[in-house]
Amino acid sequence: MKITAVVGSPHGMEMATGSILKSLLEYAENAGADTEVFSLSGQPVSPCMGCRLCGKIGRCVLHDDFNRINNALLEADGIVLASPNYFHNVSTQIKSFIDHCSVLCHCQMLKGKYGAVVVSSGGPLFDPVKKYLFDVFQMFGVWKVGSVWAAKPQMQDDGEHARVMQEAANLGERLVKAIQNGERFPEQ
Repeated sequence: MKITAVVGSPHGMEMATGSILKSLLEYAENAGADTEVFSLSGQPVSPCMGCRLCGKIGRCVLHDDFNRINNALLEADGIVLASPNYFHNVSTQIKSFIDHCSVLCHCQMLKGKYGAVVVSSGGPLFDPVKKYLFDVFQMFGVWKVGSVWAAKPQMQDDGEHARVMQEAANLGERLVKAIQNGERFPEQ
């Protein structure tokens, strides 16, 4: 079983988004999953040109990391998308990546895989980002297993930090079990 994560924080795995993601993936690894993380910090994925060639040839024509990440997603059983909340939306890094995913969406190349979402924020506004990433999963045909989120003040409080990390571990457990059991979510 393989779980591939794409983290859209410009800080990579160093700040809250990456910290929460680490907890989720650590549990998944302990449960037997192979994990792979792609950090979009440093702009390894160029903005989409809208050329639509990916729909004809099955891959992006730009020479960046997208095709490598795309191949990992195709091989994965589970996918985690992680982003900080920037002005009620995902980061520029993950938005640029998602814009490249036209072929994955239109050809339903990820249909039947399982997904989880990680969101961090400076304040208590998670829903717009969580909803957007869940909508992306829905367009891909990915089963939405769950999400975990935290605000900066929660990550600075020892008790809240521990609770968030446990919630992330629990989500990692749910993701692994959903994959192992081939769960279906009729409401989706």
